[in-house]
Amino acid sequence: MAIPEKYEDVERWAFGDTEKQADELVKLVLDGVKTATCANLDGEGIAQPGDIFVVVDGKNKPVCAIELTTTEMTTFEQVGEAHALAEGEGDRTLAYWRNEHKRFFEEYDLFSPDMTLVLMHFKVIEKF
Repeated sequence: MAIPEKYEDVERWAFGDTEKQADELVKLVLDGVKTATCANLDGEGIAQPGDIFVVVDGKNKPVCAIELTTTEMTTFEQVGEAHALAEGEGDRTLAYWRNEHKRFFEEYDLFSPDMTLVLMHFKVIEKF
C-alpha cells in the first residue's frame, strides 16, 4: 500500500541504528509496546506534542504515522524506569535502556551522563 498523500512531506524516522533493529523496533511500535523514544538535544529545534512523523522500517519503507503526545527535556542520568518501560526495548528495564542508549550515543561521540535528552511519547495514528 502506498503512503497516504497527506504524509508525503512529513519527516521520517527510523528507530535504532541498524536495519535489523529498525525492523524490530517498528514492530514494537505497531504492537503498542513501544510508545516512547528519545533524542539528543541537537539545536535543530525540539519536537512538540501534536507533531506527526512517519516511521520507516529497516529498508526505509513507511510503516505508520505517529503523533507526539508529550515531550520533556531531562539529562541522560535522570531518565527513569517509566520512560525505559515506555520505550519498550529489550527487557524494558532502566538498566537495559541505559546500556543500549549509552552505546548508541557513544557511537556518534555524543554521550555524557549529563547530556540533555528530549523524551517523547507518541501514539500511532495510522498504519500503512
